[in-house]
Amino acid sequence: MRNRVKYIIILSVFLILQIIWFNHVRLFGYFTPVIFIYPLLILPLQKNETLNLFLAFVAGLILDLVSNTGGIFAATAVFITYVRKIYFMIFKNPAQNIDDIQINKIAISQKILYISIFVLTAQIMIYALDAFNAGLVFSKWQNILLNTLISIFFIVFFDLIFFNPAKK
Repeated sequence: MRNRVKYIIILSVFLILQIIWFNHVRLFGYFTPVIFIYPLLILPLQKNETLNLFLAFVAGLILDLVSNTGGIFAATAVFITYVRKIYFMIFKNPAQNIDDIQINKIAISQKILYISIFVLTAQIMIYALDAFNAGLVFSKWQNILLNTLISIFFIVFFDLIFFNPAKK
């Protein structure tokens, strides 16, 4: 339970950062980093993901209400939280139990790949749901990729600064 409270606090801090600062940052005039998904990616994996899905929904809903985006961030957050368990089930060691995986203890190269896949997925979902047209996603590929790279940079920066296991 204590560990869960820690993740809720981290999620709250990143949500506040996203709302207060990152939603108003327009790098090169076009790109807005999406960092609120990082705490969702580091939530502990469990057999029953109900609480994680609920936290993702609430975080996305709060961001939607503040940003007036009509459910885009809630849908993206829930999807990312749901699919990350499938990702680990595919890429984990067959002898390893899903409850034993600790995201903060995987190698940095694996973590960057993990973050990159989910940030790209989130960006594609945000653009697709925003336009409500999958065809627009292909015309906005450059924006999606650059926004993904910028978001990955900030997320990896925060991960290395605050959650680096070598520091502990």
